[in-house]
Amino acid sequence: MWKKVLGGALALATAAWLMALWVPQPAPPAWGDVWWWRNQLILLTGVSAWALMSLIMVLAVRPAWLEKPLDGLDKSYRLHKWAGIGAIVLALLHYGLQLSRSLLAAWVGRPVRTPRADWWLNTLRHLAEEMGEWAVWFLAAMLVITLWQRFPYHVWRYLHKLLAVVYLVLAFHAVVLTPPAWWAQPAGVLVGLCTLVGVLCAVRSLAGAIGRSRRHAARVVSVAPRGASVLEVTCQVRPARAWRHTAGQFAFVTFGKAEGAHPFTLLNADQGNGTLRFAIKALGDHTGQLPLQVQPGQRVDIEGPYGCFDFRSDSAPEQVWVAAGIGATPFMAWLESLQSTPALAPRVHLHYCVRHVGEAVFAERMAALCARLPSVTLDIHYSDDAGPVTPSALLAGTSNAASVWFCGPQGFAEAVRQGMQQLGRSPARFHQELFQMR
Repeated sequence: MWKKVLGGALALATAAWLMALWVPQPAPPAWGDVWWWRNQLILLTGVSAWALMSLIMVLAVRPAWLEKPLDGLDKSYRLHKWAGIGAIVLALLHYGLQLSRSLLAAWVGRPVRTPRADWWLNTLRHLAEEMGEWAVWFLAAMLVITLWQRFPYHVWRYLHKLLAVVYLVLAFHAVVLTPPAWWAQPAGVLVGLCTLVGVLCAVRSLAGAIGRSRRHAARVVSVAPRGASVLEVTCQVRPARAWRHTAGQFAFVTFGKAEGAHPFTLLNADQGNGTLRFAIKALGDHTGQLPLQVQPGQRVDIEGPYGCFDFRSDSAPEQVWVAAGIGATPFMAWLESLQSTPALAPRVHLHYCVRHVGEAVFAERMAALCARLPSVTLDIHYSDDAGPVTPSALLAGTSNAASVWFCGPQGFAEAVRQGMQQLGRSPARFHQELFQMR
């Protein structure tokens, strides 16, 4: 779905640009003039980058109405990431075409100057061009540090917040430099709508209003280590009636303002009492320090719930659940949610994949929950003993109509997806919880 949205935004921008070409103009298109083509490519890359930048701003405010169409906030963040990469690449092409003037003049000669249309914003052109240049350099730097996963998250988070300011700068650049004739055409309508919606989202971001309606105050009830690297944190939302979630969802938890909110999957089903459990694995500086920082009685902020990782939306006659390491958390919540109605449980083959016994922190509890669900069978795989589990082993004994629900490392997910294709299984039956928010 995210590829369709990304492609649709680019197609819409391209269509608006093409329609602008065919609108009758005082001077007909100079199809053989390299300077004319340079100008048109500047406009095309500009409007395309602006459409993607505006899409990024809409996704940044985490609108609830987009969750289901995009199959969850985790998929929305993937779209946000690739739209950002696309926007920055197009913006760099846009700027590169602007810089090509001297090189092109040396190659084909200087262009014939034509009078500029009388436009009341022309006095701001030089300022808009300079501001756009600085904004593009900032975006290029953000692309590098975003893709550099070892860059400290807490520093990246503050730099990322500045993108709302950069968007407002680029909004000024876009409005001033849009050709005057476009404002009476579909291209101008697109630029105007993108700017209006994007500016509203940027202001909302700068005002700290993102997720405000889903934000809840809570207290840490207990903190318990699970194995060598997993910490189970239980929180209590007050008032309890303010919180409702579905098994498989996640929430953003803020343990400290300096680090900000981090997403964690809910380990438990909703019991209606405002109790939330999170299993947090030490995967970085922040999560590694939590055992020393989080104490019972501490106040935390919880935003959510988010996500559409819900097996009940699946009509397949049987399901394969692949829980890899800490990726077992949504499945634990699913199993718990079925305890009161075991007859509603689908036919499931649950595979809990870990490296060794010490990492299987959910094994005992998972086995107890599965024992009360006759339609669920459990297999635990220890890769240090038997080697990595193969996609064919995960799918053994299931029909081609079986669906796969996966939560775990991305590399393992790709191996399972490719294995399904090699076995003649439809990739459309592969469902994954994506937990890469950067």
